[in-house]
Amino acid sequence: MEKSNYNYFYKNKNIYNDLINENQKLKSEIDNYKKENENLLNKINQLKIDNDKLTNELFKANKIISSINNKQNNPQVDDNTINNLNEMIKLKDKEINELKSQMKNKDINNQSVDFNKILFVHFISMDQKINCPIKCLETDTFAEVEEKLYQKYEEYRETNNNFITKGKIVLRFKKICENNIKDGDKIELINEE
Repeated sequence: MEKSNYNYFYKNKNIYNDLINENQKLKSEIDNYKKENENLLNKINQLKIDNDKLTNELFKANKIISSINNKQNNPQVDDNTINNLNEMIKLKDKEINELKSQMKNKDINNQSVDFNKILFVHFISMDQKINCPIKCLETDTFAEVEEKLYQKYEEYRETNNNFITKGKIVLRFKKICENNIKDGDKIELINEE
């Protein structure tokens, strides 16, 4: 085997191995996101159960107070009992409000991602220094995906770069789907300097 063919084979083999390793790493990240998503959903369900229990306890306490108010002439009921029940209601109201707040925060922070909508776009550079898949969502702006690239290839952040896919210039502030970028598409980085 000639030396130039050997170098070409060795370089492509390294790129191929790098891509396999990157793919395995990305699959592992997806599995971690799935587990995290499942844990958050379980926590939300538990908060809903706790909220229902507290609501039922509040309902029972209100029923008791209503019954007491209807029997004001009953000598067995004193002001101390009514005050204790009112305090109990206040505490339960506070717990319910805290749980509702936690549920809202979980709903906001737990924006579930359909893992079937995760895309991988493949960046390549003309000088062959970049040959890298980046995961994203079709709703991400291209600028967000570009930032992920610069986190891996910091030296390109300081250069004037344009990107082309399918013969068209990619618009940075449009979403991936608006740029008509699909899963597996190659995006070429063109350095203008």
